[in-house]
Formats: sequence, structure tokens, C-alpha cells
Amino acid sequence: MRQTRGSSGPRPGAAPLSVTFVASTLAVGGTETMVREYALRMDRRRFTPSVVCLKGPGRIGEELAARGVPVVSGVAASRLGLSGLGRLRATLRARRAQAVVCLDHRNAMTLGVVASLGVVRKRFVTVHSTRLWSGKKILGGSVGYAMRFVDRVIAVGPNQARYLVEEEGVRSDRIAVVPNGIDAAEFEANTDAAEARGSLGLGPDCRVAGIVAALRPEKNHELFLEAAARVLRAVPGARFLVVGGGSRREKLERLAAGLGLADAVSFLGERGDARSIIRAFDVAVLCSHPVVETLPVFVMEAMAWGKPVVSTRVGDVESLVEDGVTGLLVPPGSVEELAGAVGRLLTDPETARRMGRRGRDKVVSEFSLDSSVRVLEDLLEGELRKG
Repeated sequence: MRQTRGSSGPRPGAAPLSVTFVASTLAVGGTETMVREYALRMDRRRFTPSVVCLKGPGRIGEELAARGVPVVSGVAASRLGLSGLGRLRATLRARRAQAVVCLDHRNAMTLGVVASLGVVRKRFVTVHSTRLWSGKKILGGSVGYAMRFVDRVIAVGPNQARYLVEEEGVRSDRIAVVPNGIDAAEFEANTDAAEARGSLGLGPDCRVAGIVAALRPEKNHELFLEAAARVLRAVPGARFLVVGGGSRREKLERLAAGLGLADAVSFLGERGDARSIIRAFDVAVLCSHPVVETLPVFVMEAMAWGKPVVSTRVGDVESLVEDGVTGLLVPPGSVEELAGAVGRLLTDPETARRMGRRGRDKVVSEFSLDSSVRVLEDLLEGELRKG
């Protein structure tokens, strides 16, 4: 489970290495955000990145294309059949791809197909979760079979890497840790939240807790809403923001109404300006179940804005959120402790601000996006240069 630091830089006379990122689609999300940053920030003296979306490009795919990154979408509308296989092969050949980075272990079978095509030299798969939501292993069945075609498995944190070795049976020498990162220069600490709040119809003095996460079961928005109902009783006038899209929205809106939160909770849907909306928060909340979460970009973004975080103890979150220092950690599934932690920070703004300042300092010093990009570059180049 090696993690390389620093950049070796381009070798004199060496041609840039062609690397293609393969995804189902690039809708808004933490993983997709990191892909955008990799594709835009990779050293063009060392790499020529491109993107293949098996389905539609998604918002981030469209952004990358508009910013000059080659993006091919619609390669396989559903399953990667013969026609999709031909399109994928033609795309990789056109890009002269030397390495493929598959962005989701669920698409690992694509790597098996790529191996059979014989058009790339190295194959990588990034894993952004632990167990499946059902509790089953993520690398079982056909995915496990496809992993034999993978040269390196990329994890985002040491806890996740340890899980992959101990629970999923991945050899430790095949795993590389490439942590998520933040460009702190894009965030201004202690930014006045008035503008962000005004755009959402919120008063400058109301207390706000929010979550940014796709409306998927593992993110446990139910717990957020149940805790919000308890916080509202202790902090009258508090507001709660839910940023993220998904098919569960109607169900969650019904739950919010049933909990008496109809006037206190705003479901904002999928937003391209989600990062900016975090400025309106007094407290950022992550309440995921432990079976899936790893190292969420949302938590990094909130800390970069100088916001304290209340999170369940899941994945590698503890490497970001130091309990009592940069935020508060609570046991997964505990509505009482989640509500208590959120309520404590909403009613103690000085403590919240102090934690927020420390959180920003931490992500600036330990989770640099430039460092993350260099780690990935060195991994890819090291494998490709080995032949």
C-alpha cells in the first residue's frame, strides 16, 4: 500500500503518456470532481489525458469537453456489447491510450474487455467504497474475476486500503493510495455567508446546518432529517439544507413533512454551485452509514471554507475530522448524538469558528490537490515506465 510523494517531473526527450479515464458518466459527485481535477491539472509535459463515458457525459463531462479535454460519450448505452466494444476499441486506438483508469470498480469488467483488445499497456481501477450497500463484498463475482486484469487498485485512504486487503483479498503490493485533495486557493476562509444565504432566501442571522450528498441510501439522509427535527426543538428558527439529486427525493420530502420540518428544510437538488452553497452553512454534516463511505470530498470542501464538520465515524473521515479539534465525530446511526453535536455547534458559534479555522489549516497542509495529482501521476508513470 505505497503512497508516493512528490513529482519526478518529465524525463528529457520522453513523449507524454496517454492516459484515458473511463466512467459510466460524470455527473456531479466527489469522485467525479476528482476526475475533473486530474484531467485538468495533469502535467501536459508528462501526460495527455482523455475521458471515455460509457453512457452520457454528465455535467462534469460536458465541462471537461468545454475546457479542451477530449471526451467521448455514449460508447455503451447499457451493457458493453459488440457495438460498444468496437467503439471503445476505436476510441482507445484513436487516443493511442497507454493506460486506462477505470473510475468505478463496478465497471471493472470493462478492464477485462480492454485487456482482450490489446490496445493499452496498463490498467488501473479506483475503488471509492468499502462494502456494497447490501453488505456484500464489492469485489466479488464477476467484478472479482475482472480484477485479474488490473495492474493496480487505487484506494483513497489507508483504512480503505486495509479493508481491501483484509476483507476483499487484494494483495497489498497491488494497492496504491491516492488521497482526494482540495485546492485551498479556490476557497476563501471565513467568507461572509450573507451572499450565499441571500441567494437561498435565508436571513443572515439564522443558524444553518447542511449536507451535500447524492440522495443514495448509504448517505443516510433519514438520519440527518431525524436529527434536524430534534435540533429544531432546541434551536428554534434553525434551517437545514439538503444539496444533492436522486430518485429518493420525494420519499425524503415526505419524511421531512412528517417530522414537522416542511418549513425548516430546503431540498435544493443537484447543483453545479454546490461548493459555493456550503458557504451558507454554519455546520456541515456527514451522516453516512459505515459500509460504503471512504474519504468524502464534501467534507474537505466544507473544511476549506472554514466550516466545522459533524460526521459519523466512517471510512477515512477520521483522517480529516479530528474529534473536538476540527469538528465532532459521532457513532453511525445515533440520532441522539448527531443531533446533540449539531445543536452544540449551532449554539456555540465561537467553538464552531475555532474548529472551522483549524479544519481549514488541516486541509491546506495535509490534503493538497496538487499533491494528490502528483501522487497519481507518479503512480501512472512508474507503472508505464516499467514496461
